[in-house]
Amino acid sequence: MILVTGASGTLGKEVSRQLAQKKLQFRCLVRKTSKTEELEKIGANLCYGDVTDRESLKEAMQGVDSVISTHTLGMQKKGFTFWEVDYKGNLDLIESLKENGGGKFIFISGLGVSLNSRFPLYRVKQLVENLLKTSGLDYTIFRPSGFFSDFTMTAEFAKKRHLYPVMGVSNHQVQGIHMRDLAYCVIESLSNSKASHQTFQIGGPEVLTYRKIVSIYSEVLGSKVRLLPIPLGFIKAVGWMVDAFTGYRYSIQGFVDAFSKDSVCNNEPLLNTFDVKFRTFEKYLRDFFAKN
Repeated sequence: MILVTGASGTLGKEVSRQLAQKKLQFRCLVRKTSKTEELEKIGANLCYGDVTDRESLKEAMQGVDSVISTHTLGMQKKGFTFWEVDYKGNLDLIESLKENGGGKFIFISGLGVSLNSRFPLYRVKQLVENLLKTSGLDYTIFRPSGFFSDFTMTAEFAKKRHLYPVMGVSNHQVQGIHMRDLAYCVIESLSNSKASHQTFQIGGPEVLTYRKIVSIYSEVLGSKVRLLPIPLGFIKAVGWMVDAFTGYRYSIQGFVDAFSKDSVCNNEPLLNTFDVKFRTFEKYLRDFFAKN
């Protein structure tokens, strides 16, 4: 039995959909407040609980020999911190899997994780990676460089206003990936012995600058879209004020520092392990506007 955490999230739903297609036995851990309509449509076995509640994990982990950990906290808030959700949640899952007799643990980390990062989420993810490597469990860690969906957060604005806001400079390099491609590799790692005890960087087939992304928008929409750069200094100043007034709850400065750098990965070890054909951003964007 496979347990998917973060199953109501974008990646979790895609992993669940592909598991259902392969007719593998899996269970989705979701909160009672989660939207589960898409999971119900594919016949997913839902278990209500929370990674921050060790007691609720007992039921979720019954008969489980593989965990796919896709949950992560986008923004800290009262009662939910990176430490509680991303660290302690994964720690309890690791311990629970060991209590079950061991098995496979697949963890979605991030490109650029480090104990020295200014972004607390990246420090926590590095700690989880370290836990896994000394746990005695079989594991595979994926460090995605970003997702195509990150580039469509302002898609409607680009379509209506013909402007594409970007943080910082236009030659910033990114290498997003289609969520389906990451989900495919995640599921393949369950049975691929070459993925055992490995950490993979993973990104799409193209290294794109924001200028190139805007060019693709223009091509897909059939009208000129222009860059709207937002000065990095201004964003950092706003981040400093927000952090100062909120007791660094949101860690805006750390977020800006992490995501204002080039995000380019080395796919070669991954491509030597998995037979995957990456989708392009242009294809993703055409599909996106066809649906929206």
